Amino acid sequence: MKKFAAIFICLAGAASAQDFPALYNVTGVDDGDVLNMRTRPTENGTVIGALDHDARLVEVIEEDDGWGRVNVTGLSGWVPLESMERQEGTELPAGYQFKCFGTEPFWSATVTQNDKLTFTRPDDDDKVFSASNLTAATSRDHPFALLGAKMGEHVTLVMNHEICTDGMSDYKFGYSGSVVIGGYETQVYTGCCSLDMD
Repeated sequence: MKKFAAIFICLAGAASAQDFPALYNVTGVDDGDVLNMRTRPTENGTVIGALDHDARLVEVIEEDDGWGRVNVTGLSGWVPLESMERQEGTELPAGYQFKCFGTEPFWSATVTQNDKLTFTRPDDDDKVFSASNLTAATSRDHPFALLGAKMGEHVTLVMNHEICTDGMSDYKFGYSGSVVIGGYETQVYTGCCSLDMD
């Protein structure tokens, strides 16, 4: 019986991990005060940043014993989730919008679900594809994928649920992403993905 209980606990933990990333609002912090971000998921962690008392739509990447990992001013750290209010329906694949991006070369793909994917590079015109919703792998929680098309070209975006770094900051993101554009030529871009649209 204990063996089955242990298996159930492990499965429950794995399922809850799929609830992140998600967007949160800071709550219960007095006006003029801040919510400290720490190096570790504990009150003993060093303070390395802060969220304003009224911060909204903050992306929480992962959870550890009641603490959530967030990105603030170039750093990644932990805040207590008891002072954060989850915005339901923001996690993927249900979330309304998200973006993927990478460096060398710089690129981004901004997605509005069941509407469009806008692919951007600094040295080229934007490409706007009509796009489907994200679909999870059969019998799996991830990866996710979506397809898009425009005249003469098509796009495939695939996202894996894993911690990803952008190579330009200490930020950590909850998804890695790959974009493949086909048509006149095949182009492949890799990077990270985020629910934070700022």
